[in-house]
Amino acid sequence: MMDYKHFKQLQQEVLNRPEIKEKAKPAAIVIIIVEDELEPQHLVLIERNQYDGHHSGQMAFPGGKMDPTDMNLRETAAREVWEEIGVEIDSASLNYVTEHWINVSNYWITAFSVRINKKLSYDLNKREINRIFEIPVSFFQDPANLQPYEVSYDGNKILSPSFVYEGNLIWGATALIMYQLFHGEE
Repeated sequence: MMDYKHFKQLQQEVLNRPEIKEKAKPAAIVIIIVEDELEPQHLVLIERNQYDGHHSGQMAFPGGKMDPTDMNLRETAAREVWEEIGVEIDSASLNYVTEHWINVSNYWITAFSVRINKKLSYDLNKREINRIFEIPVSFFQDPANLQPYEVSYDGNKILSPSFVYEGNLIWGATALIMYQLFHGEE
């Protein structure tokens, strides 16, 4: 399996630079783990619509930027999940996972997770979201599905983790979070 030591080191360096976080726009995402007893455990990902912006068409976790009316990032996360896919989540049930800085858009995202023990029904926000994916957790756990993806940072090319599910590329912060969750100690 590919070693992403340089990428992990860079991520740690960024997290240790408070001036980056201070200048970045706060945002939150939710890793929704569905544990319906009738189906294998799966994660909910979205495909963003095509638009003129940095995250156009990307596979991602539901989430987005903090609004002035949000009391904290847990509220941001729950609100964004409701607005994007129509799933109501109690912000108090969200568990902190990690943080990441997204260089190209200058977002500092806080990732939360929640486990849901029922089949979900969705109300897709078609203005923002093109499609919802329910992807088995086992897909992300399988090292054979982990692939290197070249990104640029400060003029340097580095290899970061990525996944391709049914022909859809999952890369960037979304793939890095998956990597940390399922392959972090390797």
